[in-house]
Amino acid sequence: MGCVMIIDFSIRNYLSIRDEITLSFLSNNKNIRSDLKTIPFDRNDSEVYSFSAIYGPNASGKTNIFKGLSNLIQFILFSNSLNKDNPIPAYDPFKLDKNFIDKPVGFEIEFIKDNQRYLYIIDFTKYEVINERLYYYPEGRKAVLFIREKNKEIKYGTYFTGKKKILETFLLRNKLYLSVVANSTNDVLNPVYNFFRDDIKIHVQMDSSFAPFHSTTHELINENSAFKNTLIKILKSADLNIADIKLVEDKNVLKSLKLPDDMPENIRSQIINDFKFKPYIGHIVYDNEKSTNKVEYFNFNNEESTGTVKMYDISGEVINSLQKGTTLFIDEFNSGLHPYLNQLLVELFINPKINRNNAQLLISTHDTCVLDMSKLKREQIWFTDKNKFGVTELFSLDEFEDKNIIRDYSKYSKFYLDGRFRAVPKLNINELISGILPNG
Repeated sequence: MGCVMIIDFSIRNYLSIRDEITLSFLSNNKNIRSDLKTIPFDRNDSEVYSFSAIYGPNASGKTNIFKGLSNLIQFILFSNSLNKDNPIPAYDPFKLDKNFIDKPVGFEIEFIKDNQRYLYIIDFTKYEVINERLYYYPEGRKAVLFIREKNKEIKYGTYFTGKKKILETFLLRNKLYLSVVANSTNDVLNPVYNFFRDDIKIHVQMDSSFAPFHSTTHELINENSAFKNTLIKILKSADLNIADIKLVEDKNVLKSLKLPDDMPENIRSQIINDFKFKPYIGHIVYDNEKSTNKVEYFNFNNEESTGTVKMYDISGEVINSLQKGTTLFIDEFNSGLHPYLNQLLVELFINPKINRNNAQLLISTHDTCVLDMSKLKREQIWFTDKNKFGVTELFSLDEFEDKNIIRDYSKYSKFYLDGRFRAVPKLNINELISGILPNG
């Protein structure tokens, strides 16, 4: 299995992010405990963490980091299908500063795919890609794959083989060259395109009651018994008293979905397939506190707790990530789950005995129980905060000066809740009281 990982990710002029921010998984490689999973690269000279967490008050920009990566991926995968003069959907600049409203949005991501290191950079306006660059690192040295700049000929590196001019004829100003090449007969950029298509999963809606449980349910539909057994083990380890899982086809799914008549048939079929199977959870039936051979199945929609639904929802993505060695991003990680279950899921990624395929997990959360695991280094803890201009700032715990007081592998929650790291809500109870209670 080729190594796959994210090294770092940068965003500029996007939603609440005005000035460039960079979230990095990179480790300083000092005093790493043997029970903390890290992933080596560059001939084992460098390594990244298998887990990082982002903390911060509501509306501070945590989710915008996840949205940014999601929009980048969607732009790469689908820009080839944009028609001439279509706006670029990913364009959503910072709007609280008139000097940035019409400026380019920028994304930058450094990653490993099949043991090769890449750096991909794009800047674009509402209708036009003005800068797109792809580098790689043969023998550890940075080299060009291609450089595309507005009003300039595309520059190619020596590794970029095959026909080029023909591909350029299909390149509209609102399309990414990476997307055009990957959707042609030229396969030179396929590893990079496949990384964005297959190796990053972003879970941004854990508290949606309309979730089709894509990853988990699809694996069960395929009658993957090994997956089912692993899923049941995770749910049992979460103390959810689960004996079995089965899927039941909903014959009335067409009526409940109410799909438009003019929807393309391939999309219609995919949506129906996503929703027509409903999961049921089996629980052992007891007789005078003695277990029987009977299992009673409960409907997910109205007979299971929110915590069980959330755990089922996320477990499929967790299992797939751990088995395939991919990267999983989970926004609002704490939503609907007990803090101990959050710790359990984090443990799956930071435990070297479990995470043998180099999977990565990034979460945003308010759950301070993760901060008290005493297994994390400062570099793995990140914070978002907004300044007085409404600008999201991102910084790691390792950037604070009092490192001798706040040591690696400490319980960080008390310092965080005390406001030592900023990134907590600034509450004004007196103003709240004066606003609610009538004068006099």
